[in-house]
Amino acid sequence: EDSSDSDLTSPRSENRLPLPSTNPFDSQNDLTAVAPDISVEEEEFLEEGGGEASWQFLGDLPYRRVPIYSNVRWQRRSKEESDDSLNDGLAAFPSSYIRRSDFMDSINAREMLANTTVTKVAGCPHGGPIAAMTLPILGASSDAAFATTEIRIMTNSGHSLANIECPPRGLSHIYTAADIMTMGFTDRTVLIVVLRDSLCLTYDLSGNQVLPPFHILPSSESGKGTDLLQACVYEGGVAVLSMGMQAAIAEFLDDHDASSYGDEIHLPTRKISPSSSPVPVNEGEGTRGGLQAGAVPQTFAIVSSLPTMAFASSNFFSYVSIAILPRFHTTSRHPEVFLSTSDNSVVVVNTVTGDITDVDCRARISSPIVAMTFAPNGRFLACFKQSSILTVISTSFETKVLDFDTSEGSSSPPLDMKWCGEDSVVLHWKNLGVLMVGPYGDWLRFPYVNVENLYIIPEIDCCRVITDSAVELLQRVPPATAMLLRIGSIEPSAMLLEASDSFEAGSPASDEDARAITKTGMLLEAVDTCTDAATREFEIEMQKRLLKAASFGMHFAYKESGAEEKVMGGRTSGDVSDELTMPSQTAIKFVAAARKLRILNALRNPTVGFVLTATQFEHITITGVIARLIAMKRPALATSISKYLGLPKSIQLFARASKAAALVTYDSGQTDAEIAEAAIRIINENVDGGPGDKRSIAANSGAYAMVALAASRAGRPGVSNLLLMLESSVTDKVPALISAGSFADAMAVATSARDTDFIFYTLMECEKACMSAAKDPSAAQSSFFGTVISKFTPEGFNTLRTYLETTPDVKNVVNLLLRATRFVDAGLAMAGSSMDNKLDPQDKQSKLMEASRVFGLGKDAAFHKACTDEYIDLLGAQEILRNKYGAEDVAVEGSSVTETIVSLIRHAAVNKREAHRLLADVDKLGKKFRVPEKRMWHIKVKAFAENGEWENLRSLGDSKAKSPIGFKPFARVAIKGKLGVAEVTRYIEKVTIPEERYDLFCEAELWKNAVTEATKMRDPQRVANVRALCDSEEIQEQCNKTLSRLGAA
Repeated sequence: EDSSDSDLTSPRSENRLPLPSTNPFDSQNDLTAVAPDISVEEEEFLEEGGGEASWQFLGDLPYRRVPIYSNVRWQRRSKEESDDSLNDGLAAFPSSYIRRSDFMDSINAREMLANTTVTKVAGCPHGGPIAAMTLPILGASSDAAFATTEIRIMTNSGHSLANIECPPRGLSHIYTAADIMTMGFTDRTVLIVVLRDSLCLTYDLSGNQVLPPFHILPSSESGKGTDLLQACVYEGGVAVLSMGMQAAIAEFLDDHDASSYGDEIHLPTRKISPSSSPVPVNEGEGTRGGLQAGAVPQTFAIVSSLPTMAFASSNFFSYVSIAILPRFHTTSRHPEVFLSTSDNSVVVVNTVTGDITDVDCRARISSPIVAMTFAPNGRFLACFKQSSILTVISTSFETKVLDFDTSEGSSSPPLDMKWCGEDSVVLHWKNLGVLMVGPYGDWLRFPYVNVENLYIIPEIDCCRVITDSAVELLQRVPPATAMLLRIGSIEPSAMLLEASDSFEAGSPASDEDARAITKTGMLLEAVDTCTDAATREFEIEMQKRLLKAASFGMHFAYKESGAEEKVMGGRTSGDVSDELTMPSQTAIKFVAAARKLRILNALRNPTVGFVLTATQFEHITITGVIARLIAMKRPALATSISKYLGLPKSIQLFARASKAAALVTYDSGQTDAEIAEAAIRIINENVDGGPGDKRSIAANSGAYAMVALAASRAGRPGVSNLLLMLESSVTDKVPALISAGSFADAMAVATSARDTDFIFYTLMECEKACMSAAKDPSAAQSSFFGTVISKFTPEGFNTLRTYLETTPDVKNVVNLLLRATRFVDAGLAMAGSSMDNKLDPQDKQSKLMEASRVFGLGKDAAFHKACTDEYIDLLGAQEILRNKYGAEDVAVEGSSVTETIVSLIRHAAVNKREAHRLLADVDKLGKKFRVPEKRMWHIKVKAFAENGEWENLRSLGDSKAKSPIGFKPFARVAIKGKLGVAEVTRYIEKVTIPEERYDLFCEAELWKNAVTEATKMRDPQRVANVRALCDSEEIQEQCNKTLSRLGAA
C-alpha cells in the first residue's frame, strides 16, 4: 500500500512535479488537459517558470491557476471492472449495474449515466483525499441495480484508499442508494454520509466504521428517522434541517477535546460512542504507556436538538437553507447554526443555550437566501438569493460587502458556491465554468471548456478544482510572490532574483546589482522574501531559482565586512573560542524553508497525492501531516519525515510502528519469524540495543503491541505472539491481546500489573466476544462463565463476582458460583436476595426453596440447608398465625422465632379473650422450632414485663416447674417495672445466691435488706458500700453499728 519509501534526502526527491509535468498521468508538456483555456504564449511562459503573465487579476488582487495533476484516472479497487467506458472520470455506475449493462455500448452507457445519475464529490480539508459516489437521481429509477452504490476514497492523484458499499449490508433492506442525501469530511478526516431520514454513517480514510449508525433527529418506533430538507457537513460535524423545520447538530469530538465540553451544553443531548469499549488509561499512562499519547484518538459525537420548529411556527415563516459557523470563530466556543428564512431574514441558533436570534436583515436582503457559506476566517457570510444575487455580508450582519447579480449568466442557483481563500467567492454552473467574485464586485470567469463535471473544494488559502481528469488550485498569488515576480518590480527581492539569475548566467553585472541592494540596507529583507516565496511555489524549478537567489544574497552579505554578526554564522571579532558559533535567524529560516519544500514536494508526488500548500502545512502542523499520512496508508513516508525533522520520539515511534504494521499486514511471502524480525528491525531503527535489549524494549514501549494488533487483524497470530513477547506496556499489551482473542493472557497480564481497570475491561470484552459468537444468550453466558472459571485468574473471577452482585438479577452471580461448584456461596447469594422487603411472599418463598435446593447440591452445605428449610417453615407458621388471629402485628413476616413469640405475647396482653390460645401457641411454636428452655423462659419474662403482664409473670414464677433461669431475671424486671417492695422482695428472696440477693437489694434501693444480707455474709465491705450509697442517716447509723460489731468480732 505504501510505495513512498524513498528517503527525503535522496537526490531524486528534489526533482518532482516539474513543468512540464512529470505526473505519470500527463502526456509530455500537455497542460491543456488541466487548463484548456491557457494560451500557447502563457504555456511557454509557464515552462520558463511562470510569473505575472500567467496571473489573472481580480481587481488589484492577482490569482493563478496551479495545475497539480492532469490526465488523472480515478481508480477503483475492484479488479473485476475491465471496461473503462463505464467508469467515466469521477462518475461510475454501481458494480451491479455494470454487470447488467454488458449489452450496452460505451456511448449509450455514458448517456444513461448522465441522465439518470448524479455524482457527489467531497474533499478532506487541507489537501486531503477526496470521496466520490454516484447516485441515482431521486425518482428517475427504481431499478434494483441502484439499490447500493460505492463510495470511493481516493488521493488527489486518483490512487484508491478505500471502497465502501453504501448503504451498508446491514441497512440495505431498509435503505437504497437513492436515500443518500450528502456527504463530507470533517477536519479530523472523518467521512460523514447523511441519508434522507437523518441517519448518519461515519467512516475513516480506510473505509472503517468510526461510529455506529445513528439518527441525528429522533427516529420512530419502526426505525425510520425524520425526512430532511437539507444537511450541511462542516469541519466540526454535521447539521440537518427537517421538512418540519426541526434542526439538530452533531458535533464530532475526540480525546483531544476538553472532557467538560458536552457539560456546557444546556440543550437535550445524546452522546454517540464507538461500538468498542474505550481502553482504560490509568493516571500517568499517557507518557509511560508507550503509544497512548500518539495513538489515534477515540471519536465520539454529541447530538443536540435545536428548538427551531417552535420558533418558525410562532413567527409564521419557514427555513430555506442552513449553514454552520464553526466553534473556533464564535465567542461561546461552540458552533452557531444560521438558518435563512422564507421572509428574507436569517436566524442564528446558539447551540449551547438554544437561544434563537433573528438578525432582521430584511431591509438588506431582497429575496430568500437559498445557499450560504462562511469564509475560512469566519468573518463573512456569502449568501446566494433566490433572485440570483450573490450577497456577501459580515457574520454580525452589520456590514454588507457586496451585491453581485448573476442573472445575466444563469437564472438558476449555482451547483456549488465556495470561498477561495478569504478574499473571493467562486460559483459553478454546469457548462458555464467557474465565476470568481471579489470584494468590490470584480469578477473573473474560468470557462473550463470541455469539462463535463467539476467540483470545488474550499481551503483556507485557495480552492481545489476537481474534474474528471485533473486537479488544480485556484489561489490568490501570495503577497511575497506577487511583489517578487510582478513585471517591472523594483522591490529588493526582485532585484536580488535578477542578480542571482545574472550570476547563474555568468554575467559580471550580478556583483553590481547585489551591491546596489546592499546599499539600500534591505538585503536581509530581500533574502527573507525570496525564501518565503520559494515555499509557496509548486514548480520545483521556480523553488530552486528562488532559493538560489536567497542563497546568493546570504553569501554576498557574508563576504561584506563591517558587521560583527554575519548572515551565515556567528561573531567574527572578539574572543569566540569559548562560545558556540550559532547560525543567524536568516540562515535558520533558509534551512527550515528548504526542509519544508522537501516535505511538500514529497507530499505532492503523485504516488502520495497530498496537495498541501505552505499555509495549510503551517495550519495543521507537522504532527497533523504525520497523522494524515498514516491514515492515508503512507507510513514509510511518515517515518522518513519524522526522522528527517527530528520530531519527538513518541511521534517517530508511532510512525515506525505504523510502517511495521503495514509490513506485517501486506507481506505474505515470508514466514512468521521472518516477518516478526523485519517488523522488530523497523521498530528498533535508531534505538540503542538489540531487539531483546531492555533499553530498546523500554524505548519502544507500546509499538510492539500496535504492530501485533495489526498482525492479528491480518490473520497472522504467530507474528502477533512473537511481538507481544517484547511488549512491556500493560496499557498497550492488554488491548492487543484482547483484540487477538487471547483473553486469558490479557487477564494474566492485567492481574500481574494489579490493574483493576484492565481486569474489568478484559472481562467485559470477553463477554462481548462470547455473546457475538453464540446466538443463544444462555449458551453465550455459559461459555463466558466457563472461560472465567477455567482460564482466568482468581482475581478475575472475584472481580466478576463482585460486579454481578451489584446487578439486580441474582441469577447471574448464582450461575457463576454454581459453575464454579461453590454451592454454599451460591445458596447464600440466592437466600440473601430473598431478604428484600419489596418481594411478595410467593417470590420470597420460591427464592428460599431455590436456595435450599442449591445448598443440597453440596456435601458441606447441610447446616445451611437445614437453616433455610427451618426458615421456610417459620414463614409458613407465621402466615398461619396471622390468618388465625387476623392481625398484621402478630408473627410479622420475616421476623425471627424470638420476635414471633414476643409478638404473640404482646397481642395476648391486648386481646385478653384470646390470651390463653396465644400463650398456648407460644409454647407450641417454641417446641416446633426447638427453642431451648432457658431461652424460652427469658423471652417470656422479658415479654411479660414489657407488656405489663405482672400476673402472668407471677404465675410463671409460681409454676410447679422449677425455673431454669432462677429468679434473678424476675427480680430485675420487677425492679425495672417499679413494682411494690413486697413484690420485689418476694422475687429477690427466691434467689439462692447471697451475693446476687445483696446486689438486687442494692439495685432496688432496699438498704435495710441489703445491710441484713451483708451482715449474714459477715462482709464489712458490702456494709460500707451500703453506707456510701445510702443517704438515710438511720441506715448509715445502722451500718456503723454493724461495722463495729463485725470489727469487734
